[in-house]
Amino acid sequence: MKAFLLLLLLWGATLTATAQRMTRADSLMMEAQQLSKQKKYPEAIKAYQRVVQEPTAKPRYKAVSFYNTACYYGLLNDAPHALTYLSKAIDAGYADAKHIAIDSDLNLLHNDKQWPKLLAKARKLEEKQVIRRPEDVKLVTTDINHFWTAYAAAQRDTAQAQAIFRREYFDKASVGLQDYYDSKIENDVEFTKRIQRRPQYYQSIQATTLAIADQKPKIVAAFRRFQELYPALKYQNIYFVIGGWVSGGTVSEAGLLIGADQVANGPGVNTSELSLVQRNRCAPVTVMPSLMVHELVHSNQGQQDGTLLGYALNEGMADFVAELVTGQLTNARLHPYGNAHEKELWQAFKQEMLGTDSRNWIANGRQETPEKPCDLGYYVGYRIVQAYYNSTSDKKQALASILSIQDPKAFLAQSGYEKIVAQR
Repeated sequence: MKAFLLLLLLWGATLTATAQRMTRADSLMMEAQQLSKQKKYPEAIKAYQRVVQEPTAKPRYKAVSFYNTACYYGLLNDAPHALTYLSKAIDAGYADAKHIAIDSDLNLLHNDKQWPKLLAKARKLEEKQVIRRPEDVKLVTTDINHFWTAYAAAQRDTAQAQAIFRREYFDKASVGLQDYYDSKIENDVEFTKRIQRRPQYYQSIQATTLAIADQKPKIVAAFRRFQELYPALKYQNIYFVIGGWVSGGTVSEAGLLIGADQVANGPGVNTSELSLVQRNRCAPVTVMPSLMVHELVHSNQGQQDGTLLGYALNEGMADFVAELVTGQLTNARLHPYGNAHEKELWQAFKQEMLGTDSRNWIANGRQETPEKPCDLGYYVGYRIVQAYYNSTSDKKQALASILSIQDPKAFLAQSGYEKIVAQR
């Protein structure tokens, strides 16, 4: 259960910061999580039962509550109740069959005759939820439209801006914006401040954010090309939101969540209120197909091993595959510096790559200077992946291997990158 509990704890952390919109179901969920952390399993079971009985509980809350209840009965060595609640969880929509199969909390069920049937049911449900055709992907831009309605009203009545954004934007949110709010936006107050402190920027990006809808055919075409190169590709729906510069992109159960105001550059856009790193990261809307492939890679790639090397490979492969598919390089700004300093970057990276500290290489915006960009871990990861791909004759198999890296250190050795750098 641990992996899914971590996600729940992240939800709980954001809920504490958004108390003004917390429902009774949210409060009950937090209570159950706290009991779970304390390993008070009988009390946690009762708390989760209160969640599923609560009318305001979201469907995913109910599914997770049933699943966690099954896990706790498993830990209490109560197989009949564990089976009952696992079945209820699957019926309620819990379809992570891969996690169910390896969850040690449910080990006592593995020899039960119902176990293979329940796993098969979960896999069937999971398969129904998988999007396999690019034309079936939902590209949702309604949240952008709602934001601009709210923004116009907030400009007319700045004293009530927070209430207006709540009523006209967040209360009309798609499921994607709901998840983005829970994981990235601190609360209504901070969101409103972030928008209001950049009036010239937000007033100038309305046209470019609305133009994202025009990119839909190009995005679908890019996805189709990606599937030609990698037939096992699985899609997610995409939600474009205005986030106040808290995140350019993330992933949730709903799908890919894109902060459209961070990909809104273009003619007439005033970036003077943005920081240096924000200005440098603010991409034009025309890179949207490449950016969407980059994000889709993240939902199809293998799991990180926790090392800096694994993290850099995950980000670098997303950039490499996006370029391979679209011809556009999503982090092109890193490459002039990277190419000019590749040997010294590699020597510095190599000293840290097997550790878990990535703060000098990825998401290190505070280290951005006019002379040296941040996020150079993307560049290093890209170059390793590029070296591997170029050295492999079967390109389709090479791409499949890249997307399923399990041993970053072995992959690095296979790429021959270190030898290539030494010869430069």
